[in-house]
Amino acid sequence: MGEALPLAVDLDGTVILSDMTKISARKIIFRRPWYLFLIPFFELTKGRPYWKKRVANLVSVDPSDLIYHEAFMNWLKQEKESGREMILATASHIVQALPIAEHVGLFDDVMGSEGRLNLGGKHKAKALVERYGKGKFAYCGNSKADLEVWPDAGEIIVVNPSRGVLSGLHRDPDILFE
Repeated sequence: MGEALPLAVDLDGTVILSDMTKISARKIIFRRPWYLFLIPFFELTKGRPYWKKRVANLVSVDPSDLIYHEAFMNWLKQEKESGREMILATASHIVQALPIAEHVGLFDDVMGSEGRLNLGGKHKAKALVERYGKGKFAYCGNSKADLEVWPDAGEIIVVNPSRGVLSGLHRDPDILFE
């Protein structure tokens, strides 16, 4: 068997059993409830990446407070020990993704939303294909947005799948963590 493909790993619902945008939004609403009315304004005028950056800069989330998918994390550790290249590839803002990647200590690089780019779905697929080539990376994810990434991946790892994800795959997953 050949060398293992680089492993791109989603954050929300995959590495962690929650969503950083939702966690951050809840924190903001408790501290600054008027932001609830600004969300649609930011989404429409400046885009989702701007909103994610604003939220990430206003609240901090301690990575040790997050709940991680234990069985999947153990598998990632084994993959890392075998020398596999690992990339955290998330639609969460890079400002939030970097401390989590540092806390986890497994990732060689981090890709996340920044600037005007929301790194989810087709944008994540495009970025990974540009970096590695079509079929030349493995991808771990859990959501319907990941259905746009898996067709370009050489290996499909499904983790904690949300409703309908398995039926939406173009082929059976190579590995499934529930």
